[in-house]
Amino acid sequence: MQEQKNNWRERPERHWLEYTVWRSRQPFIPPTDVIEFPEKIVVMVEIAALRPSDLSITLQKNQLIIAGVRERPAQPKAAYHQMEIGYGDFRVTIDLHWSVQSDSVSATYRDGLLYVELPRQPESQIPVHDPSKKDAE
Repeated sequence: MQEQKNNWRERPERHWLEYTVWRSRQPFIPPTDVIEFPEKIVVMVEIAALRPSDLSITLQKNQLIIAGVRERPAQPKAAYHQMEIGYGDFRVTIDLHWSVQSDSVSATYRDGLLYVELPRQPESQIPVHDPSKKDAE
């Protein structure tokens, strides 16, 4: 018995003839960074292998919603041994804690990164009046 265990390298090469289709039930969520600057908020999403037409970017109230789909390339007669790259529909929702100028939001996709720039709405200062000083004058 021990001799059989030690001779595993001498066994003929085994060819896999069975294929299993495995689909993750976990949603695909690409890595996302949210960076605050004094004049803008920048959202960066790492999402390679897309066309700009594969993306949908929506600004609703205090949320930025980035959605799309990354299709798995067809690999006929392939047996996957490791699967870490996410494919399929994705959705990233970012709660915005800042007022932004919605008409000036821009998006750029290059080198596998989506950049969404959200210019901040300038803060308006509200003057506080002291009614007691008016009476004193």
